[in-house]
Amino acid sequence: MRFTNQFIATITMCILAAVLMVLVGAGISFYQMGTAYQQRQVDSVVRLVNEGWQSGAERQESIVRWLPALLDVNDIIDFSVQNESGSQYRYQSGQQLRADERSLEYQHPLSAHPGLSVHLVLRPPFYYIDHSLAALSGVTAAIILVFVGMLFILRWFRRQLRGAELLDLRGQLILEGRLGMLQHNPQEEWPHQASQALDKLLRDLKEAGKERSRFDTFMRANVFVDKKIGIGNRVFFDNRLEAALNDPASHSGALLLVELQDLEQINYHLGYERGDELLTSASVYLGHLIRRYPGALQARYTGNIFALLFPNLVESEAQEAARQVMKLLRRLHWPDEVREPSLFIGGVCFRCGESLSQVEEEAELALRSAGLQGGDGYFMYYKGVTEESSGKGTVRWRTLLGRQLEQDRVRLDRQGIYTGPEREPVIYELLARMQDEQGRELSAGHFLPMAEKCGLLKELDCAMVLRALTLLQESDRRVPLALNISAASLLNGGFHRWLIFELIQLPKAQLNGLVIELSEAQVSRHFQALGKPLRALKALGCGLAVDHAGQDVVSSQYIKDYALDYLKLHPSLVRDIDRKAVNQMAVRSLVGNSVGSQTRVIAVGVETSAEWECLHQLGVYAGQGYFFSRPERFELL
Repeated sequence: MRFTNQFIATITMCILAAVLMVLVGAGISFYQMGTAYQQRQVDSVVRLVNEGWQSGAERQESIVRWLPALLDVNDIIDFSVQNESGSQYRYQSGQQLRADERSLEYQHPLSAHPGLSVHLVLRPPFYYIDHSLAALSGVTAAIILVFVGMLFILRWFRRQLRGAELLDLRGQLILEGRLGMLQHNPQEEWPHQASQALDKLLRDLKEAGKERSRFDTFMRANVFVDKKIGIGNRVFFDNRLEAALNDPASHSGALLLVELQDLEQINYHLGYERGDELLTSASVYLGHLIRRYPGALQARYTGNIFALLFPNLVESEAQEAARQVMKLLRRLHWPDEVREPSLFIGGVCFRCGESLSQVEEEAELALRSAGLQGGDGYFMYYKGVTEESSGKGTVRWRTLLGRQLEQDRVRLDRQGIYTGPEREPVIYELLARMQDEQGRELSAGHFLPMAEKCGLLKELDCAMVLRALTLLQESDRRVPLALNISAASLLNGGFHRWLIFELIQLPKAQLNGLVIELSEAQVSRHFQALGKPLRALKALGCGLAVDHAGQDVVSSQYIKDYALDYLKLHPSLVRDIDRKAVNQMAVRSLVGNSVGSQTRVIAVGVETSAEWECLHQLGVYAGQGYFFSRPERFELL
């Protein structure tokens, strides 16, 4: 309320100055009027004396008759007629002056009597009023009434201006993108019509944002989603598989192709509606299954074939997943005409660096082999991706992770995010690293999924947060640091309280340099539950980011609801985007959905200048990847 206070103070000073000027001016004018009136009295007495003064013996008798009464009426204390030889006549009233009293003296010559002059002594004008307690009380009461009236006027002004100040405050929060921090009731704002108009505009803007989000979802759905059953299509799957094959953080993965061979006969004999119903049911069953595997996804590969992508799986685990898929799909409500459903699964495991066409050809070959060999209905294309080669036994991982956490050997490397080549980084992303028993360096893609399986994800997040806060307090850190935290940890009450306690011990200036990242899949899955912890982090001064944006077709309303600072695109959208029109459409949609907010879009996995040039033209703020820099190691002071 600084403006209101300044305005009220200015009005108060102006009113006080005006009242003071009026009182001083009135006092001076009143005194001058009294002096002028007294001067006229003196002039009247002098004129009468000049006309009635007589020389000779009759003078005394004449003066005694009329002059004393005239002098008393005009409050003249001392009166004398003088010439060169001395006083010819003198009259003194009964009211004598004290030694400390002020008086006024007048000396006037008598024009009709040369050589004579009149000397008069009077009290100052309003002498009796100045010394009157009643008059002083009246003036005091008048001043008090003026002061009380001024207080009521100022209070009315404050009440009116407070509404204008609140309206101005809301406008400032809107301009700064912090409308969520509004604490007053908009009904208190003034003018009321301006406040109501602002409310209407905000509602329309919010509805337009939701409509834009729905349109964005609709656009991406038409590009990446199968229209019949609502899951990813072949374009979506190829993008995701190619990104997994080029992700160095992922050591291995598995691809399963699931064929419903009887679907063509069902469509022919029972109609396409029954076939689509069976496809939808199979998609729902498979969706429940892949939720058990972090980062897994399903898509429609061809008409009657589903594709399942499992990151960080080896051949033994992929074979077990194939058994579960087969068991699950046999429980579908097959038509009575289909007594023994023909289900075939072909699987293959892959490593980082393999080509997309090679992996898909191997999976298709495995699917054909499953159909030819019969048996259990699934066939794995073995390539030697085993637990021994990947070091992924659960017990082994639990031991390794426990030892690394106990010895505090989880390391954070950094990778810069740049607005262009040969520029300084605007953000550093912190990448978790650790070493296995043989001293080989493991990326987060290797051990984070296993930490979740082993129940050590919260402890791992605690270790990374403490290391990040240590880096944040270094005096030479001027670039914000981004740290990825699991949504499961944030939703854990104990972890959230611990995190808030650690953060509030740091000044807000340092917390402004910390950006908390979450994946889009976790945000869409826990949209409502994450609202409170994320708002708490935002209130403390931390930035918020969502990575892997665009990997699934979900509503992007979270961009505005969470007031995100950064939106990081999934590498599958970035890979060869200069040659993929559908990816450009999806990125343009996400960038457009961030317009009007403070969210900046960042592309992850940029490897070529052609990709960055295309992304920059689409409105992407910054990029991250090997085109700009490779991860660097942070050295703690």
